[in-house]
Amino acid sequence: MKDLFKIAWRNLNRNKVRTVIAILAITTVVAIVVFSRGLILGFSDNTYDLYIDNNLGHARIIQSEYRNREALLSLDYGIDGFQGAGLENMLLEIKELEETEYIVPRLKFGALYGGQANEMVRMAGFGIDPVAEKRHGLLLEEINRGRMPEEGNEILVGVGLLDKLKADIGDQVTFMFTNYYQSLQGRTFTIVGVRESGFSEFDDNFFYLPLTTVQSMLGMEDQATEIMVFSTSRDRAEELEESLAILFQERDGTDNYSALAWQRTDPILELFLEMESIFDFIYIAIILMGTIAVISTLKMIIRERITEIGMMSALGLKPRDILKIFTVEGALMGIIGSAFGVLSGGLINLYLSRAGLHVQAYADTISGMDVLVEPAFYPVFNLENLLVSFILGATVVTITCLWPARSAARLDPVTALHHDS
Repeated sequence: MKDLFKIAWRNLNRNKVRTVIAILAITTVVAIVVFSRGLILGFSDNTYDLYIDNNLGHARIIQSEYRNREALLSLDYGIDGFQGAGLENMLLEIKELEETEYIVPRLKFGALYGGQANEMVRMAGFGIDPVAEKRHGLLLEEINRGRMPEEGNEILVGVGLLDKLKADIGDQVTFMFTNYYQSLQGRTFTIVGVRESGFSEFDDNFFYLPLTTVQSMLGMEDQATEIMVFSTSRDRAEELEESLAILFQERDGTDNYSALAWQRTDPILELFLEMESIFDFIYIAIILMGTIAVISTLKMIIRERITEIGMMSALGLKPRDILKIFTVEGALMGIIGSAFGVLSGGLINLYLSRAGLHVQAYADTISGMDVLVEPAFYPVFNLENLLVSFILGATVVTITCLWPARSAARLDPVTALHHDS
């Protein structure tokens, strides 16, 4: 086998320009794969984390009927514990599960604010547990002014909503809302903090109050509309979902509550997960485009060396040895090209993983979409992406080289020896 590598390497040096062109073609497509794969991984991971941190958790618990009424901010389907024993007892039992890292209960409701000139501002409020939210960290990190609401009538508002209210930290605002009993109520709150998430959906429409305050004013004591449950990583979401389902069956014995892993909670995420599999085929297709140059190079080499191939056969080289020689030639070009492609693509991803790929020109379009997507993407730079891209490039090139190599191995020795005559 060592001799075959020597022959293959010597043959590649016969026409260096042609060999370099073939290697550059592989370098280019593998670099594209490294960059594209890093970008898609970065985009997907970022999108998954946004949904998980803001809306879903690793598993989300709601009343089974709440899903169909959530858009209406219905209060008819609150979580009041196992067999109505209360939210707190339920949370304690969920915390005891091996897969549970921490939990974030929330109570979501709608509200109105009467602005100037009878202008009504519609918004959505969340009752939050300050201790749980601090453990979660998201709201705490995105408070750009002030602090988290801790008790009573303290309120945290989105930066866009603050502009709509024409208010500032320390001001008091009065909201109208409908409680659990369909009674229209009003209440005055003091603004103690401002959230700036960078997403208009949150910043322009949402405000946050202590959970106990919201439970009291809505008449939903010891209840929530959703519970986000977090495990040690999102990869354990299905295990968490299964454990929650068992707990619900043992403690409640009904289908009153549902717990869904984040992958099955939102159609957008399901689409992204399906697209990841499709992209694997796209990466292979990209590399196949680059193999055209390698295949063309091998075919030209074979045409130029038909007589030489016949002589090798006459000297005792078997067809499988000839097949190996030309396959090794193609494989060497694939390996070298893949190595340079991984290096160049990796350097691009390394830079962009820190600087980011900003698409501010499309920020308005993105913000208008019904999907959480940041206007700046950060491609993933990691060893896994580099190794997968290298192996993919080298393997695909080697496999495709079997076609021209096989045609060389099948040449008739007598015909090949008399090719030039």
